[in-house]
Amino acid sequence: MVREFDEKLPYSAYEEKGYLNNDFKFFHINDHEKVDIPYHYHDFHKLILVLGGKVKYLIEGREYELLPFDFVLVNRYLIHKPLFDGQIKENYDRIILYLSDDFLRKYNLLDAFEKAREIGSFVVRFPGNVSSDLYDRFQKIQTDLQNQDKEYAGELLTRIDVLKAIIGFNKACISEDFGFKPEARYNRKVIEIITYITENLSSDLSIDYLADHFYMSKYHMMRIFKNETDYSIHQYITEKRILMARNLIISGMPATAACLECGFKDYSSFSRAFKNQLGCLPSDIKI
Repeated sequence: MVREFDEKLPYSAYEEKGYLNNDFKFFHINDHEKVDIPYHYHDFHKLILVLGGKVKYLIEGREYELLPFDFVLVNRYLIHKPLFDGQIKENYDRIILYLSDDFLRKYNLLDAFEKAREIGSFVVRFPGNVSSDLYDRFQKIQTDLQNQDKEYAGELLTRIDVLKAIIGFNKACISEDFGFKPEARYNRKVIEIITYITENLSSDLSIDYLADHFYMSKYHMMRIFKNETDYSIHQYITEKRILMARNLIISGMPATAACLECGFKDYSSFSRAFKNQLGCLPSDIKI
């Protein structure tokens, strides 16, 4: 069973595509396991505090070289992966918070994730005093988890300190505009294609249409997209449309209407893709 504060968990023990059944989960991982994690996404938001190690992070076509005390924000449904330097023996030490969308919305604490998406930058680098204060808040959560079974109202105290940490992080992101400046390596054209796809999931996104829209050879377009994201354009569009459909169905839209709203031509292909990606049929989703 995964222990949420275990410092010795291998990367593969917690990093997987999936869904979060709790409001939050906390991990502190310190290891040197260089696992080749494939591109994936989550149904929750993820906040990572890097404490040490040689690692890059790839998020939706952007590649970031991380430094100690960098914060990485991975919004729900963004496709991402870590990239390790196989020659480096230094441990990769990091704190991770999984945060459900409902939990953050309930307390109006999505500001940092919304800002990251708005400006297209998913790594924050604060001045030392700000980073130190936030690190102390994360350490307090770890101490809470280690002692919560022995403390009066231990679970509630942990929850309060998680909220304090997120509030502090959001305030820092809002007040420290320069924090979102770490540079990312990316192919501008691929980012433009990703942005266009994300904003037009219900429209025609055929390869021929996209190639014409971006004035590119379709073969060149498909090749550079695959090289930068490890996804084919068709696979990327399908997965994004299925995630959009799932949210619409959960919000109360009939599956047949969600199928059309998300750009699928017929229900049978939609249902098959839904099953392949999420492991259940659209009709299995409980509202």
